[in-house]
Amino acid sequence: MIRLSILLFFTLLACTSSPEPVTHFYDWKKELNQLSSSPLSVKKTVILDGSTEVIDSVQVDLKKEWALFEEADLNKPAYALSYRDESTQGLVQYTLKKGEDLPVRSFKIELDSLGRPSTVAFEISSENLIYSTSKTLTMHINAGRVVSYTISGSQALRWFSTPTRYSVRGVALY
Repeated sequence: MIRLSILLFFTLLACTSSPEPVTHFYDWKKELNQLSSSPLSVKKTVILDGSTEVIDSVQVDLKKEWALFEEADLNKPAYALSYRDESTQGLVQYTLKKGEDLPVRSFKIELDSLGRPSTVAFEISSENLIYSTSKTLTMHINAGRVVSYTISGSQALRWFSTPTRYSVRGVALY
């Protein structure tokens, strides 16, 4: 009888569906997955410490190219109380509260008249005793399609080097 009860208990546990993850903030990860679902060819400009390279018409792996944009997703349980909601009509904006130490410093999405993202801007930075990094990510979107994106920033070992500055700009070719 006890074995049967235990078996029924575990069977019921296995059959229950897991709840959807709680979304405290704008669901940027869902939006980014939708934007990156179709292949995209871009004209790419890469700048590293002043040296520029232009790559014409390259089809990019958007999951890899936009990995840093995914880093800006705020819907992690530990982040739930760490940001001030400064959103207004047509603008989704979160800013890291004073005293908090999380990588995403600011999160800003301007929405078009249909409630879709039109301009996205994130500031991400982190530092410790060894290094410091800062990144600014922007994306321009028109009618649900990416027009351009920029990833720029710097990184440095604290006492051993001058900062390495970089920028990647992609302009969609439709």
